[in-house]
This record gives sequence, C-alpha cells and structure tokens, in this order.
Amino acid sequence: MRKSAVILSFFLIAFVSFSQEKTTKPACFRVSSFSSSLGFSGAFTSNTRSDYYTLKSVAEDPGIFVDISDMKDNGGSWGYSGMYPMEGFYYSGGGSGNGNLLVNLGLTPYSKKLGKYRENRELRLSLGGSFGTRNNFFYYDNNFTPVDTFQSVSGGGYVFADSLVSRHYNYTLNFTEVNFGLSYLFKTDVNRVVHFYAGAGLNYGITLNATVDLNEDSYRSLYYYNENNKPSDDDSFYYYGEDYESSFNSTKTKLTGPMMFARVYIPMGVSIRLSKKPTSFFNHVNLYAELDPGVEFQFLAGEKTYANPYVGVGLIGVRYNW
Repeated sequence: MRKSAVILSFFLIAFVSFSQEKTTKPACFRVSSFSSSLGFSGAFTSNTRSDYYTLKSVAEDPGIFVDISDMKDNGGSWGYSGMYPMEGFYYSGGGSGNGNLLVNLGLTPYSKKLGKYRENRELRLSLGGSFGTRNNFFYYDNNFTPVDTFQSVSGGGYVFADSLVSRHYNYTLNFTEVNFGLSYLFKTDVNRVVHFYAGAGLNYGITLNATVDLNEDSYRSLYYYNENNKPSDDDSFYYYGEDYESSFNSTKTKLTGPMMFARVYIPMGVSIRLSKKPTSFFNHVNLYAELDPGVEFQFLAGEKTYANPYVGVGLIGVRYNW
C-alpha cells in the first residue's frame, strides 16, 4: 500500500512539474499589433491585340467585342494602351490601378538564442479588399465619304466636302477583389519615435466581381478641306468641322470565371509614434506609410497568366502596439 502511494506521488509530482514547465514555455509568436491602411496600387499591363482576343474568349458575352482587324490603336492616356519599344519589337501596354483597404495583425517572434521576443521583427498577416482596373484597349476607325466638290471663288482651287463618321471603342477590365497576405518585416529601433522597416511579402487575391466595360462613341460631321489640309485616316479625332452629331453607348459583360492575383513584393515603410509618454494611450499608436514594389501575376479566368510590374502604396496607416 505504501509502495503504491509512493509511485502515485512520484507521477503526480512529475505531472505537475511537466504542466508548469509547459505553461511557462514562451510561445513562438505573440500578438503585438493591429493596423489598418488605405492606399492604392498600380500595375503595367499587356494590351496587345492578342490580349484583346484573349479577353474576348473569357467573356460571357463575346458579342460586345468588335472586329478590330481594320481599326487603329491609340495610346493617349495612362489608362489606354500605348506602343513601347522593347528589345527590337513593339510591346503594347498601359497603366492601370486600384484602391486598397488593408487590416493587419502583427506577430512578434520569440528568439531562443536571445531568450526574449524580438521587437525589431514582425510577422504580419493581412486581409484586404480592392477595386480597380487592369487591361485597357482603345480602338478607333474613321470613314470618309465624298459628298461634294466646290470651286473656290477666290481662285484658291477646289474645296472638298466629305462626310466623316468616327467611331471609338474603349474596353476596360474592372474588378473588385478580396486578398490575403503575409509579410516578414525587419525594423530599426522601435523604441524611437520614428523607425523604418523593410522585408518581403506575399499576397493572394481572388475577384468577387470582374467585368469588361465597353464605352462606345461615334461622331458624324461634314468636313470641308482643300488639297493642303486633307484629313488623315491615322488621326484619332472626335470630329472635324462643325454641325457634328454624336452618340454614346456603354455596356458590360462578366467573365466566365474569377480572376486571381499572386503578388510578390518588398514592403518598405516609415512609422511615427504619436507620443513619448509611457502612460499615454498614444504611446502605443503609430502612423505609418508604406511602399510595396514587386511583381503581380494576373491569372485571367484560367486562360492566361500575366506578369505585371507592380507597386502598392499604403498612403495612410494606423497601428496600435501592445
């Protein structure tokens, strides 16, 4: 009986010791911050004619895509396609962008070697949403039809009158997405009022809604000219002359499947603590701004993958630290 009591006491002491050791062992990470930021991103996308037909192939209503074989391209703005020389050939590309809202949970890692949590390191988990555009296409054609010819009374030769119909087609891939990410940050001294950080990050996004929006406009006018100012078919003009008529039309179609993104980037930021007083609530609050250059892989409804040069900006961020 006494022997059984000794054995039972031994196991009880061992169990209590093990439990105490287990509960006092530091966790690998501790939750150390919560943050949120508003910002925007930009990506340089491929907008070739081949990409136009690829987008058509993944649209629920391909009928909104016109035949562009006899049309011309235009690169008049950031959102439209443009021709850029690259290694001996011409690449058609254009800018696109989106607005972002992110919330982050920061985890501080424990160092066995140092025997403490490393305040100048952070594993950041992110959840976000964004809306914006990617591929853009702009095509146009001009159709001149001779109407009449006049003899100038001032002896300046002949004056020609043509009927002009100019049509413009702008296709934009719009989307809203939800995304998840993680990044690992290396910080300077976090005890200072201002500290900097940099690291490496990954992000995955899937669209909740993706549509191709078509804005179509046409202009009809009567244009007078002589041999010296004959209009060119290469001009992307809205109208020539006066008394023109215009019409506008817009429509959209969804994609046959969701579009996805995978982004690899380098987060670089600056953080400013709002108060130096240890007892102040604002001693735990930081304002920060962040720049995220990297590469975005755009998966277009299972049809094609693009590698887009990408940069994200966290313009206004607020972080609370424990």
